[in-house]
Amino acid sequence: MACVRLMVFDMDGVLVPIKSSWAYIHEALGVGEEARRYVRLFMDGKIDYLEWMRLDTELWIRASGGRLHRSRLQEILDRVPLAPGVEDAVRRLRRMGVRIALVSGGVDLLARRVARLIGAEAWMANMLSFDKEGYLRPGGVPLVGVDKARAVKRVAYELGVGLGRTAYVGDSMWDASAMRVVGYPILVGEGDEMVRRVARYRIRGVGELPGLLEGLEC
Repeated sequence: MACVRLMVFDMDGVLVPIKSSWAYIHEALGVGEEARRYVRLFMDGKIDYLEWMRLDTELWIRASGGRLHRSRLQEILDRVPLAPGVEDAVRRLRRMGVRIALVSGGVDLLARRVARLIGAEAWMANMLSFDKEGYLRPGGVPLVGVDKARAVKRVAYELGVGLGRTAYVGDSMWDASAMRVVGYPILVGEGDEMVRRVARYRIRGVGELPGLLEGLEC
């Protein structure tokens, strides 16, 4: 039996090859440059996460002539494939008795599809908001925000797995808080200095996870 009982995945840059589902929509709608200004405002502490979501979604609506339907966003995000090796790795992990979950600061429309594809038992992501006709409303619901530790704790609790037997797989500084609360923090790729300090294990891609777990001593 594997030391790890629950594997919680980040999505962007881990399960899918794009680094940000938010930025992917920005580029698809032609507002990437404007959106980067909002990143700087958030990083400088001048706006909070909810305001950041509002500004981003307002950009999308304006770029779409004042109305943006859910189906258009889904069409954009449906172009995003799973990263190479993900499906096989998840099948092998499940055969090892590892449960699968997803926690993402990305867009829920993509997270829902990815969670279904990998058979996640639980998932959390930041939610967009739509009116009764399916048109995007500014803002949304920051279920994860940038505090992934809180979301990972909630998922582990819901699935009845202790954090000491939980792994979190991420790729960037946004994943450091989640890595700090689990027993097995795993970095995909190079990451940045912040996340490298927290991660105990490093892999090149999700396909290496089953081999990593097989080599662990509980």
